[in-house]
Amino acid sequence: MVSTTSNPPALVTGVGRARPPLFKHPGRVAIVVLALIAAVNLAVFVLARSDTSRETSTGLPVDIVSLQPRPGELIRPQDTVTAQVRTSLTGVLVLDGQEIPEDQTDRVPELGEISFRPGAGKDLRQFPPGTHTLVVKYWLQGKPRPAHPAAFAWTFRVGA
Repeated sequence: MVSTTSNPPALVTGVGRARPPLFKHPGRVAIVVLALIAAVNLAVFVLARSDTSRETSTGLPVDIVSLQPRPGELIRPQDTVTAQVRTSLTGVLVLDGQEIPEDQTDRVPELGEISFRPGAGKDLRQFPPGTHTLVVKYWLQGKPRPAHPAAFAWTFRVGA
């Protein structure tokens, strides 16, 4: 038997390589995370409070899709005036208290569009300069015209 005076090497336990931190700058990470949380909360708050109804966004009744010219707008004497109502409706245009004759208006029923363009062979060859009031009176398509149909009025200006 051979005896050795040296002891076998002992395994070192409990001492390992130091683990690097998960984040190099944890304070910066915390600030970014808090800013993101604040931004998401602000977005949720704003979206929950927003009013997306047509009437508040355009100022028009729900039955009116668009108007041309827009209220208060300045147009040329030969421009077309148009009211677009919901496709289930029809109507007439009244300019300065005078209903525009049916045979002088153009219609696109599929779009609910009623328009008038002054010109030759019509009561108006062109709009006179100044402020004018246009009214669209409307009711359900296929139904007789009621005695007092719904209406919307606006003014526009015509330049010289």
